[in-house]
Amino acid sequence: MLMKQELERVKNDLETIQKAMGLLPPFGRDWISWLKRDRWFSLWWCLPGMIILASAMLPFDRNQTFLGLVPDQWVSIHVAVVLLGIPMAHSRQLKRKDGRPPEMVRHLQQTYGMTTQGLWFGIAFGMQFLIFAIWGKQHRLAFEPFWTGLFLLWGSTCLVAALSAKAWILLGFAFPFLGYGLCLPLAGTDHTMKAVLFGMMFVAVALLFSAIQAWEIRKLENQNDSDRFQRA
Repeated sequence: MLMKQELERVKNDLETIQKAMGLLPPFGRDWISWLKRDRWFSLWWCLPGMIILASAMLPFDRNQTFLGLVPDQWVSIHVAVVLLGIPMAHSRQLKRKDGRPPEMVRHLQQTYGMTTQGLWFGIAFGMQFLIFAIWGKQHRLAFEPFWTGLFLLWGSTCLVAALSAKAWILLGFAFPFLGYGLCLPLAGTDHTMKAVLFGMMFVAVALLFSAIQAWEIRKLENQNDSDRFQRA
């Protein structure tokens, strides 16, 4: 077991050096079919948005209780379950031994923060939220400006991380978060419009994720076509 781990580490280091020297392409040619298969998974981010949009648009008595909870509380529970389930299912999908190239799995885990660096980024992200929450409490910030500022903070953080680490998939969070935070004050006191904006934010996340993945697949196909042409 130790020998296998050591050989895997040496292989990873060798691949990193070869890619840095330009001896290997950043993506494998056998990745394309897997990436095309996985890109539809991002559309699951539409589900929490659709739940929120349906709850905002459908007419029903919001004061009526079901099993002791009002409809808005049930909506929050369903959205929370979906938001927890999507990253868990994605993590299991990447770790599944279904024939995916190991290099692709390592690359995607690094892209989606499923590494030690991603763990530290998550800790820093959580500390950022904690500091912002303490600051808001010290200044007696009302909930609405706190909520707006929170998404502006998260969106700008994802934008900086995407540009600095070239993890373009994070733009799928950055732009919808920033757009939601900037548009939320325009809704005023209209709670239905606020819910619609919140639901549209998740739909935008799903569509941007799919668009970014389609762009990456297209870039990989063009790179492979260029490599074949040069060899010919």
